[in-house]
Amino acid sequence: MHAIKELTINISKDYSKYIGPREKRVASFSGEDFRERFLEENFKTYDRINIELDGTLGYPWDFLDETFGVMARKHGQKKFWEKFNLISINNYVIDKITYIVNHSKKENNQKQ
Repeated sequence: MHAIKELTINISKDYSKYIGPREKRVASFSGEDFRERFLEENFKTYDRINIELDGTLGYPWDFLDETFGVMARKHGQKKFWEKFNLISINNYVIDKITYIVNHSKKENNQKQ
């Protein structure tokens, strides 16, 4: 049995307190940029990724869907919940992410 490799990402400290929209072509600090740089970059390297959500000035729905919904659609809900641990004193943001992930269907044919 190998030791679990864990990574903790604090969005407000490691990324930004000012969260942007869905796509990086629209504005800085987008869900697409965060997903690519932090989640996809570390997905295969770590067994568990803890994501600390507190400290930002809120989360637009499209940022959450692009960040977490896309990961759930790419890898499936089961794998998403095995990999990611959401941490926040605010249940509201975790509830929004849970809703997005649990209503995401895994993509069968991905377009690159």
